[in-house]
Amino acid sequence: MSTITFTPISLNTRAVLVFKLIGVDDVMVVSANAEVRDLVTTAAVALGQRPALCDPSELGGRWQTASTVFVGVDAAAEVAALALPRRDRVFLVGRDVGAAALWSMPLGAEVIVLPEGRAWLSTVLAGPGSQGTGRVTVLLGGSGGVGTSTLAASLAWTASKSGSSVALVDADRLGGGIDLLLGAEQTTGWRWPRFTAAEGVLGDLREFLPVVDGVAVVSMARGPDLDLAREPLTAVLGSLQRTYDHVVIDPGRWVGAAARESVRHASRTLVVVGGSVRGLAAAGQALRAFEPSEAELVVRQLPPARLPDDVAEDVLGLPVAGRLRHDPRLAAAAERGERPPLGRRRGGLGALCDRLLEAA
Repeated sequence: MSTITFTPISLNTRAVLVFKLIGVDDVMVVSANAEVRDLVTTAAVALGQRPALCDPSELGGRWQTASTVFVGVDAAAEVAALALPRRDRVFLVGRDVGAAALWSMPLGAEVIVLPEGRAWLSTVLAGPGSQGTGRVTVLLGGSGGVGTSTLAASLAWTASKSGSSVALVDADRLGGGIDLLLGAEQTTGWRWPRFTAAEGVLGDLREFLPVVDGVAVVSMARGPDLDLAREPLTAVLGSLQRTYDHVVIDPGRWVGAAARESVRHASRTLVVVGGSVRGLAAAGQALRAFEPSEAELVVRQLPPARLPDDVAEDVLGLPVAGRLRHDPRLAAAAERGERPPLGRRRGGLGALCDRLLEAA
């Protein structure tokens, strides 16, 4: 296990603290501003990186070797005067927006304005791959009552049984909590209220989440209305993508910041459509509200209507990825908090999940 040693060094009239973490590239911090230094070094150490505070006069020999350079707005003029060669991953950090804009171009630096930008420090430090590689499947309900949450849970269970590590995320503000659907309302673990202050890059969440039949669950809770913000959704989703092979999200029909953000991160968006004229009209409204870049349809047969696939495709302008026949046992299982029957016959829920995963 790596160890951290703290070595105070005197550079001219300044005391500089260098954190050394064996085997990890440098993160260089050039600033006399205590807020800038503390924010960057804390974020770097939390991610297992080696931050070093450096005086501008000593920067020349280390400019090209650091993985990332953070320059405080207070030190920007001194650093620019060195006329150092251009490099990537240079960031100007501070509260003075005008000064940051003035020195951004001479330094070839991106700007992180405090305090708003502090949430992005850890994202920047984690690098381009910080969001992870796990697939994200979002299921949008074209209307209420078409079984979107049931399909989301079933898709997660089916993927888990095939050997993938899977997380199921409930971002439905008004849904009452998907853990009730799973019969897991008493299962120990964190729900969304514990993550409302999350931002930036989070570590591994596996030990904190409830697990239902092999699927990790991030559920809404019962209690005061929670208007989930974009930042915690992004932070939690990033952690899940780094940890799990597949993340399935049920954002609900409330078009809020978190729901929009989940759609933005989707590798695949499935819209569950009621197989009727009114179902198609409602789905059209949902698509205009969420504006997914790409989407496929799952048509839920609702008797007595029997809408052909080509009609749904023509009306909504999207391909049909699958069809789910009407099965009264699905609603009954949901009411009891039991796993829905995953029938493998044609049109059954299990067969649909298999087909959707094969086409992913």
